[in-house]
Amino acid sequence: MKILQVYRSVPSDEVKTLVQILNRDRESDEFDLSIENPDYDLLVSKIFAADKTVCWW
Repeated sequence: MKILQVYRSVPSDEVKTLVQILNRDRESDEFDLSIENPDYDLLVSKIFAADKTVCWW
């Protein structure tokens, strides 16, 4: 199972810990929306390639 982690802002220590737990024994990928001009086409591609997507605010 492939999981995609999408970050709206810089992840806190608690979020990083939760991401590690969720990614355990899974293939994982990340996308950061907090950067200037994120590539939304890439995000859509990653969402469709993943089995599960988690968004972090």
